[in-house]
Amino acid sequence: MRTAPLPFLALAAALAAGGPVRAADGGSSFWSRKIYLVVVAEQPRPENKFSAPTADHPVYYAAFDGGYIEEGDPIANERPPAPGTVAQALARGLAPQHFLPATDQAPPTVLLIYHWGALNRNSIEIHSGQSLGPNQRARIALVAPAAYARRIQQDLLDERTMRETHSPVWFPYFIDFHERDILELSRDDRYFVIVSAYDYAAVAHHQVKLLWRAKMSTRSAGVAMDTALPALIRSGAPYFGRNLDEPQYVATPEVPAGQVTIGEPRVLAYLPTPDVARELADPFVRRLAGREHRQFSGERGPRGPWRHDQHQPAAGSPPPAGPDHP
Repeated sequence: MRTAPLPFLALAAALAAGGPVRAADGGSSFWSRKIYLVVVAEQPRPENKFSAPTADHPVYYAAFDGGYIEEGDPIANERPPAPGTVAQALARGLAPQHFLPATDQAPPTVLLIYHWGALNRNSIEIHSGQSLGPNQRARIALVAPAAYARRIQQDLLDERTMRETHSPVWFPYFIDFHERDILELSRDDRYFVIVSAYDYAAVAHHQVKLLWRAKMSTRSAGVAMDTALPALIRSGAPYFGRNLDEPQYVATPEVPAGQVTIGEPRVLAYLPTPDVARELADPFVRRLAGREHRQFSGERGPRGPWRHDQHQPAAGSPPPAGPDHP
């Protein structure tokens, strides 16, 4: 964990990042420690229709932990939470949004593949003249809807061309203030959680049908990863399944207000049924998760995806995917 800015400086930075900041998990004072997160919620394929679940019509899911990612410049003493902690936080975040774990009586209709970790700047990344480096592309994609990400990447390439050709046109006139804000966010080292929802029946037939994707991230400076990731899920879950043109900026307490509920003990981590567990062990699912892992990490080097020494799957989940892709 690194030094945090003063609260009023953090608030000013969040406001500068894109206008009004939505409060989540209200009830905390202004001076309580908060996390300022960016949420990107998309349905990338308009033809793949998805209707948000309701209390009367919940969506039943199977979940696959795509694994921990730590890419870019290494940060000393980074301590990721246990995979089971992330699985529990995801189950807690999904339930109020009417996403429920599949049972023998209610089979899954969506497959959720989730990835989590830290994406930092790579100070030694080499950029070619025709494209951005994979680390920079991944950092922009983390905080930008797809349309914004494409425009920003093209603007950066145009700016590079103008510098190399000594064009008199100044780069900042090329990019609007929304894109500048997103570009600034992408320059931060960030903790993140990404959840992708696929049509379960299509995956069972080895077809890729992406329904929606939600990307939650926050600056890693001043907050521990094991505190940040549950907060990202808790405050990002209301956006699951939505399709928004703009990033959403959310302020949430690091830890929600204390609350004690007495009742029957419950297991909150996702445990697949035996049939679902067998289906999740299908190499196709592993390859799909592996492809996402490489895409989100933006790294293929020796510190790249599928670091088996660090990834320990939650109870009931299959082992992480291999490096090949569908």
